Amino acid sequence: MDNQFPLPGPSSTLPEPSLVPQATEISPLPNPEEAAPPPPGYIPPASVNPPTIKSSPFKIIGPILIGLVVVGLIAFILFKLLAKSGPSKTQSASPANVVTLTYYGLWEPSSVMKPVIDAFEKENPNIKIDYQLQAPQDYQDRVKTAMTSTNPPDIVRLHSTWLPIFASDLLSAPPNTLSATELSTNFYPIVSKLLVSGTQVFGAPMTAEAFGLYVNTAILQQKQLQPPKTWEDLLSVAKAVTEIDPATGKITRAGVSLGNTTNVDYWPDIVSMMLLQAGVSLTNIKGPEVGITLKYYTDFVTKHKVWDETLPPSVVAFANEKVAMIIAPSWSAKDIKAINTSLSWQVVQVPQLPDIDPINWTSIWFEGVSKNSKHPLEAWKFISFIASANAQQVLFDSATTDRGFPQPPANKAVAEIAVKNPVLAPFVNSLNTARTFYTASKTQDSKTGLNSRLIKYLEDAVNSTAVNQEDNKTLDTLNNGFTQVLSQYGLVAAPTAAPTP
Repeated sequence: MDNQFPLPGPSSTLPEPSLVPQATEISPLPNPEEAAPPPPGYIPPASVNPPTIKSSPFKIIGPILIGLVVVGLIAFILFKLLAKSGPSKTQSASPANVVTLTYYGLWEPSSVMKPVIDAFEKENPNIKIDYQLQAPQDYQDRVKTAMTSTNPPDIVRLHSTWLPIFASDLLSAPPNTLSATELSTNFYPIVSKLLVSGTQVFGAPMTAEAFGLYVNTAILQQKQLQPPKTWEDLLSVAKAVTEIDPATGKITRAGVSLGNTTNVDYWPDIVSMMLLQAGVSLTNIKGPEVGITLKYYTDFVTKHKVWDETLPPSVVAFANEKVAMIIAPSWSAKDIKAINTSLSWQVVQVPQLPDIDPINWTSIWFEGVSKNSKHPLEAWKFISFIASANAQQVLFDSATTDRGFPQPPANKAVAEIAVKNPVLAPFVNSLNTARTFYTASKTQDSKTGLNSRLIKYLEDAVNSTAVNQEDNKTLDTLNNGFTQVLSQYGLVAAPTAAPTP
């Protein structure tokens, strides 16, 4: 099967506004050499008749001295006035060229972003960052509207799967800022695949979210079990630790939170990752591997009964020791710790199929520059700064202080430090083999957004498989639906026939 992940993003060249700063007009200073008018009643020396009698030299020299003193006094006063007024006129006419950039942020509070912004402003005193933390509700629609307005934000945080929607609103990196080579060298392979089209760079991420297997170590130790490495190992461990009330037949402690779409957090990411591991191309979602994978997923509920819909959402269930294992991103660590500080747990890498190269999952947010930004060069200067190892180290340290569990840095140089954290290590180690698709969950897509529409087709396929097991009609609907949605964004060829109702 085709294992190549498609390169999303536009291929056309976007028009760029002029990046040449306009010269500041400076008002001229007063001319210090301008002559003062003569005093009233002044008679030029040439009009005075020569004396007829010999007079004292003091009578001749005296008026000359007085005149020189008066002229000198006038010149002194003018000099003092000009010295006093000159600089203030220069300052008012030529103010410091301070540029303020509006930055639409998401997720990270101002307290976490402040050290990064302070470090940038220290290096660039003529650029100020106005960080505006946005609410996640309806964020995609709101930022889209703002970027097309007459007063757009300069810098925006977007999800990588939104590029087909936002590409025409973004300004790619101008020369001497962030290059495609720099992005591919300093970041994980998935980053350049997502954010580079040809030689155009559309942004840079500060973090790269990854997925891991959270394990309740106390529960596994009770059964003398080791954390699983393959899917078959996972199933065996899940069965061994599941506990069922014999009187009611209800699960009192689940083995693993997999198998449905109702209370498994991040199920679209998990199912998509399983399909990729099985060799399925998500742009052409056909073949027997699709049905086998969907059935394997739903069997955790329908056949093996190691999870069911009566349990709390998986992250909450894990924190409250209602389930022994869950698959979730690193971001969930802070929620688990907040719910249950005494929980004994660890994170390992997600299960893999035997005898194949590992395939993991990532979900990436990145910072981009509005095409209509009034200060595009300065905005890209900030993006280039946050892509640096120094800036990402500052962010990593700030997030560690704020919540204890920062996300994996996107810059590989900082990841070498982050991997020393035992909780983060499995996430960081998975990023070299990470892939993703337009089925990433919890991206705050609108209901008609690309992710939302694809996830709905995937949800229907999973639910149908749980009821009907292997059904060709279900798989045809899934493939046709994906093809129709993806073709509307130019990601695949248009379908020749409408999807099955």
